[in-house]
Amino acid sequence: MPVLNSDIIYQCLLENLSDGLLISSADGCIQMSNQAFANLIGCSTPELKGKPLNQFIHFDEQETDYDTVFGANDDSVTDDNGKTDGAEAIIDSQLTPANTKIATILNSSGLESLMPVTHCPIYDQATVKKEVIGYITVVYIIQADSLQQAQTEFVSTVSHELRTPLTSIKGFADTILRSGDKLDPGQQRRYIGIIKDQADRLTRLVEDLLAVSRLESKKMQLTIRAIDLQEAIERVARNMADKIGNHRLVIDVPAGLSHIWADADRLEQILTNLIDNAVKYSSSGTTVTIAAHEQGKNAEMVQFSVTDQGVGIPADHLSKIFTKFGRLDNPLVRQTEGTGLGLYITRSLVLALGGEIEVESKPGQTAFTVQLPAASLEGQAARGRG
Repeated sequence: MPVLNSDIIYQCLLENLSDGLLISSADGCIQMSNQAFANLIGCSTPELKGKPLNQFIHFDEQETDYDTVFGANDDSVTDDNGKTDGAEAIIDSQLTPANTKIATILNSSGLESLMPVTHCPIYDQATVKKEVIGYITVVYIIQADSLQQAQTEFVSTVSHELRTPLTSIKGFADTILRSGDKLDPGQQRRYIGIIKDQADRLTRLVEDLLAVSRLESKKMQLTIRAIDLQEAIERVARNMADKIGNHRLVIDVPAGLSHIWADADRLEQILTNLIDNAVKYSSSGTTVTIAAHEQGKNAEMVQFSVTDQGVGIPADHLSKIFTKFGRLDNPLVRQTEGTGLGLYITRSLVLALGGEIEVESKPGQTAFTVQLPAASLEGQAARGRG
């Protein structure tokens, strides 16, 4: 009976893998490719050998240094079979989602597509100082359909969100144009008011979509400075007085709380989104509490929470509320206008500021907790000297 060895298993895996798999040298030249990747870009596997990997795979230039990703070590030597000299080699990074990034794949016709890609260095274990002798790259072709579906669903949802206010604007504008002389002044004001409200709703949606675009393209400009959290909370509360209405707002911030490192406008946006949600999804007359304290042994973080007495979030929905257009399906939420982008933007801004956000909920209470870096007096002095 034939003995199964690693070469036979490797060859079988290579031929039957539905994702693209490439081995490249330390200087970024393709040494081996499987048929799945060759089919993806419209080339044969022999045609790919020796060509630069970055001719076909482009990572985000803002995040990735090409010399690091595609290799800049010309000292390693490869033989005609694409094998690297050296008795042993190890891949020093696991192929996990944490190491996966979206990359642009260019096929032989010049067409581009976005796909998840994992790119990991291979080290020579025989040397005292681990030396990069090549790279292994996996292109997740199967997931490309899911990515395209997500993009399609996003466009479809945006179209639906735009269509709703546009329908109201068009309908009432047509009524005024067609029957304006038959409408009494009260009716005219009411219809014009509806048109204005729906136009404001469109403006909010467009602003949210622009914020999402800037966040995802990493073009959001941040001006980080030390900010007094209590002053920021009180300013947002004053600006939202009309929206807060009959809700009771309680602010619990201890004296002497450390300032935080943040962008003033983005912090205000985070607070506004969280307070707005707390008010919208809880009944009139209930309490919204904003509390803050220092976190960690050395007060490295400042934590604040926004807690309401509203409808609560079912446990199976908690993981979805920070996604785009993530909204609960219950009567109070259905009758409340919103783009479904607020919490997605809030979480993205918190992460951009070096913080974390969590949510805990049960019937009658939901608490969003945010942690942001503390700006100690020593830290402020150090930044001032820098």
